[in-house]
Amino acid sequence: MRKMYVDAEEVSKDWGVSKPKASKILLKIRDKGFTSMEALEKGIQKISFQKNELKQEFDKLSWEQKRIKEVVKHIQICISKREHYEGYRKNPNDKIYMMINRKDIEAYQKSYEEIDIFLKQFPHLKDIVLEGLKTKSSKNLFKKLNEHSKELQAKQEMIAKKHNSLVSQYEELEYLKNNMNEYLGRDKTEKKESVIGAIKKHKRKIDKTIEQSHSMSNDMEL
Repeated sequence: MRKMYVDAEEVSKDWGVSKPKASKILLKIRDKGFTSMEALEKGIQKISFQKNELKQEFDKLSWEQKRIKEVVKHIQICISKREHYEGYRKNPNDKIYMMINRKDIEAYQKSYEEIDIFLKQFPHLKDIVLEGLKTKSSKNLFKKLNEHSKELQAKQEMIAKKHNSLVSQYEELEYLKNNMNEYLGRDKTEKKESVIGAIKKHKRKIDKTIEQSHSMSNDMEL
């Protein structure tokens, strides 16, 4: 009776990662500065954390740009309706003045409330906005806000480059980790299925060879 065995090299091929390929992957992992799979995993987690931080910073700058566009409209309203509101402030008991200018006064009050909310969200812009509101012309204020928006955009571009670089690093390390884990059989479920499948496949080959051998023997006996 022929002895059945499983060739380790053949099983490793059925897993999808050969021994030579695994050696190359291991060298790449070490070249990246990782001396163990645990260290590699920690490195991947660190990059993931950095990616999330950059995304949050990018979103924060996007939100500020959006709010600047929104507050500009309210600044325009406050400047255009300021005379009506100042007239009301001088004599708040003048019912006739209030009746004639109600819409302009309320528009000013509503927009100023929105500006106040904006300044609480972005206190670093408080001096620029309040100083601009004091002048009769909003040209200089809008110029400064526009320059600030461009600075935010430049920061976003830098963040995007860093984020893309980290994404590339993350994908490369994930690729190395997954391939090495596949070779090592770290995923127990996948490992079990892969090994059993490989053994069954190899056993079928052997059984088929034995059957063919028996068939040939029978033919020879005839």
